[in-house]
Amino acid sequence: MSSAQVRHVISWILVVLLAAAYGLGALGKLSGAATQMFAAWGYPAWFATLIGVLELAGALGLLIPKTTRYATLGLAGIMLGAAYTHLANGEGMQVLRPGIFLVVLWVVWWLRRLPGAGGQSA
Repeated sequence: MSSAQVRHVISWILVVLLAAAYGLGALGKLSGAATQMFAAWGYPAWFATLIGVLELAGALGLLIPKTTRYATLGLAGIMLGAAYTHLANGEGMQVLRPGIFLVVLWVVWWLRRLPGAGGQSA
């Protein structure tokens, strides 16, 4: 297997895992299960729904090669907001989850950026 093929396979594995994780997270927000948590952070109830819709759109966008990099940017923005929220509310250890997602998102960005990785070339 060539290095380009390895990058392609790894990028797809990461994309599928990310899409599944964001899809499940979005369902929790869209079902209303996260509304109280968002309210405790000082956000309006509708904000959980908005984040759920954006996460679901990002999950779907990850799976479409032409939109993967855009979805990565959007989801990275959401993760930066999540990290800020946790830090601002004294939940320091909770910042690890969005931090890990940010790292994986940027790995996908990098893998898809390289020629022959199955995504757009830079």
